[in-house]
Amino acid sequence: MGDKHKRQAQDAPSGAPAAKKQAKETKKDPNKKETRKSAAAAKRAAIEAEPLPILPFVDNAKGPELKREVQLYDQLSSEDAAERLAAADAVVSGLLMGEGASETTMQRHLERRLFRGLASGRKGARLGFSIVLTEVLGQIFGEKEKYPGLGFDKVLEILKLKTKPEGDLSGQEEKDHALGLLFGLQSFVRAKILFSGEEKRWEVVFDSLIYLCGKKPWLREEVGWVVVEALAQMSQSQAETTLQRLFEAGLAVSPEGVGIWIAARRQFPDMKFPPKPWGSSGNPLEHLKSLGKALKESSSPEGEGQAKQTGNWNPQLHFVWGMIVDQYVAGARSGDEEVANEFEKFWKVAVDENLFSASASRERKFWGFLLFQKMLTDASDYKELLVSVFSPNLVRCLINHMSQEDRFLHRAAEKSLRAVQQMAEAHPHTIPTVLPKLIGGNGFYNFDQVTKTKTIDKMLGWASGKDAEAVVDILLKPALKIDGCESDKDAETRRQCFGDYLLSMIRRVNVTDESVDATWVKTTGLPTLGKLSYSKKHLKCKPELSEASRTMFRGRLTSAFAHLISDPKGFSYPIELLQSVKTDAVEMEDEVEAAKDKGLATMEKLLKKTKKASEKEKVSLEALALLYALVVFQLLNGESDAASVLDELKLCYDKLIRGKDDEEGQDVSQVLVEILLSLMSRSSLLLRKVAQHVFTAFATEITAEGLALMTDVLGAAESAKGQQALFDQNDDEEHDHEEHDHDHEDGSDSDELDSDVEMISANGDDADDAAEDGEDADMAALDKALAAALDTHRLDEDAAAESESDSDMSDSEMLQLDEKLVEIFAARKKTPNKKQEAKDARATVVNLKNRILDLLEIYVRRVPEKAEAYGLILPLLRCMRETGTKQVGERAHSVLAAFKKATKGGKADGDEEAGAEEKADFDILERIGLLKEIHEEAARDASHAFAKAASTASLLVASSLYRVDKRLVKKVAGVYRDTQVQWVMGEKKVAAGLFVDWVNWCQSHAGAAK
Repeated sequence: MGDKHKRQAQDAPSGAPAAKKQAKETKKDPNKKETRKSAAAAKRAAIEAEPLPILPFVDNAKGPELKREVQLYDQLSSEDAAERLAAADAVVSGLLMGEGASETTMQRHLERRLFRGLASGRKGARLGFSIVLTEVLGQIFGEKEKYPGLGFDKVLEILKLKTKPEGDLSGQEEKDHALGLLFGLQSFVRAKILFSGEEKRWEVVFDSLIYLCGKKPWLREEVGWVVVEALAQMSQSQAETTLQRLFEAGLAVSPEGVGIWIAARRQFPDMKFPPKPWGSSGNPLEHLKSLGKALKESSSPEGEGQAKQTGNWNPQLHFVWGMIVDQYVAGARSGDEEVANEFEKFWKVAVDENLFSASASRERKFWGFLLFQKMLTDASDYKELLVSVFSPNLVRCLINHMSQEDRFLHRAAEKSLRAVQQMAEAHPHTIPTVLPKLIGGNGFYNFDQVTKTKTIDKMLGWASGKDAEAVVDILLKPALKIDGCESDKDAETRRQCFGDYLLSMIRRVNVTDESVDATWVKTTGLPTLGKLSYSKKHLKCKPELSEASRTMFRGRLTSAFAHLISDPKGFSYPIELLQSVKTDAVEMEDEVEAAKDKGLATMEKLLKKTKKASEKEKVSLEALALLYALVVFQLLNGESDAASVLDELKLCYDKLIRGKDDEEGQDVSQVLVEILLSLMSRSSLLLRKVAQHVFTAFATEITAEGLALMTDVLGAAESAKGQQALFDQNDDEEHDHEEHDHDHEDGSDSDELDSDVEMISANGDDADDAAEDGEDADMAALDKALAAALDTHRLDEDAAAESESDSDMSDSEMLQLDEKLVEIFAARKKTPNKKQEAKDARATVVNLKNRILDLLEIYVRRVPEKAEAYGLILPLLRCMRETGTKQVGERAHSVLAAFKKATKGGKADGDEEAGAEEKADFDILERIGLLKEIHEEAARDASHAFAKAASTASLLVASSLYRVDKRLVKKVAGVYRDTQVQWVMGEKKVAAGLFVDWVNWCQSHAGAAK
């Protein structure tokens, strides 16, 4: 009976049902909870650092021995598992080490400590004490019985005596005693001493379990689990006797009975089962109607042997559900093709029509949600069965309780949806199985909107490869054919939702991550959007696709392109779609059709050239091909000027790619810049990205004249006049406003997904002030029109203007007056709001300036050594000084900073090779003149930000001169000297920082020269 026989102490198995709550839980302060966690961690560390002393217990312990004993049993009751197990090891070792404790000592510990402690409601007493009892009982009644006076019957009697409620006890104390008896009986079972040739032992323990089950129905689940644990130790004949007695006790038709029958059948496939209630096969799953009643704990008198209800509700899922599902899983894994159908029937009867029926209580629905969560959490085990889990009543209940936060089961439904999301993320292959259940049948196509979650949105983001292709098909079918559609508007709403879904999926694709399978975007995603946008013959839609829906899909396609070409590697997406999509839904005139065909032909030539081109040449070819593709898409979308842009692109192709001379000697870079500016002027993220790609590819070809087209925009006024000067607006404005209003009316909240449209705000008072006079004039015109219609006048006008007749109007005159007033106010409504117009104009100009500054930054980074780059400095400084928008000024300054950084990138000042590169394209007098002009600009604005930018620009020019010839520093110093003298004399107002930065520059170069 030495240490070698002692099993390692451990807590209850994970498969056991959770113990009943000993007291009502209260909401705890999270800070206190964290404090307790920290304290528990510290205590655990202390226990591991200093293990408890292992010493034998003695008779009549006193003094230090008694103190140690009390301390050990106190720690045995700890809520901390590590502390509890450490104490259990010490107690078990103290009782069993060596030859073991004396019989007197053992009996004292059983009576006064262990069995008595089981009835304690203190902390984790029952868990700790039952662990020790399991080990001790296993040694006492093992192969050799050392304690003759401690026979089995006597020890069991001690347990009953110490857990018997006596006297005037509270309800909680009675519960504690009942739980103590249960844990004690379970210790006998777990000690594995009941079936070693002594059948009477199990009979006595089983009688106590049956008694406890009848006396305390709320312990029935735990009792059932103890029987399941005991089955593993029985012989087949013992199991047959046990099941017969359970049937006679009326426990067969209960959740516990079902679990016991399943466990027995799994362990003894050939055993003889009681003919009732589960038949000679002993399989409850073959009797779905009775099974449903048993699992529901129905108190209906139907069915012989029906168990009474437990009388209270357990918020934990009963262990029987796991056993049932595991049996189906085992069948599926064995290759049984009928298992899926059988499980579907079981789920429908036992779960969907039982736990989730319309008349089911909230408590049973809660159990249903727990089972649902279990299935999703263990999706890898239950994947063959998942298709049946999303049953109609369950989905309906899930949506109902998610839609309103005040519903009783809202949190349970919320947790269930989180489980759906976690399953989809961990097992993306389940998404095609789950998705149809949520958006079809009893679900809603706009599931996220109804449940106020992002469940579908997140699931779509986790789909990839073949799964993503299947998902697109699942989403598309309900959008193409909409049965029972009440109106075309409903169809458009459904299709817009599909467009949003597909765009969301595409946006989750990282085109730069080669480890992700994104082939579905080319094979399914974009072709689907392309067909819905431009094709007609191969789509069977009910109702037919409206032009509004096609326009919406084109917008989603544009947004998808904007995401995919964020990286140059994505240039092929628009091109390949254009090569494959049929555009028979787009009606075009012959001239436009011819322009499109020519554009496609040129694009194909560019692609053909890329196959033989070098890596450097490929960049330009691919960028121009991408631009061709996007302009052709604009043509298909009905853009009026797209055909003329294609003609201009042909000129760029001939000059830049083919090297063909233009007869008129036109600067092709100007043509290219004009095209890019026309693209940049639109609030389109896609066009901006394309323009940046193309500009980057051809930056070395841009001339000073081409750059001047961009810098001219930087000097434009940020107002309606500035906008008119830039875009040559005229009488077409009214038409534009009507189109704008129409677009605004057709918009919806979901259009926020289409981020291809950039919203730029330009706050300022100028726009407000500029509109005041216009508003006054509009009000005066309205007053005049009303006065004429009503034959009256304003109160502040001459009373002589009164109507000559005060007689009442006839009915016909009243009708005419009503019509006239309707016309006046309708005209008033159509009149554009001057104030809003001014704001929009300002925002448009500011937006274009920002986009041009983006291009200029690309230019100075790509070719910082070119003289043309230095020609940008003054326009950038003037832009900073003249703009009324802080953001534009900061952006211009950042371009100068990027220019300065680019000149230093890999080229140290004074490097002979760098100087040689610049000498061929360098005019010293011109550069000195530029430096002087920069100093003149610096004197025009004393603000800190502008002074800093001017100093950056000045040192940028100074460094360029120094790189070409170090001796030119004398001329630079002369310019600084002249400016400084004028500053001291009060002739110029220049920030002192200009000279401080110059001195620092000189110091750094002087140090480098040494």
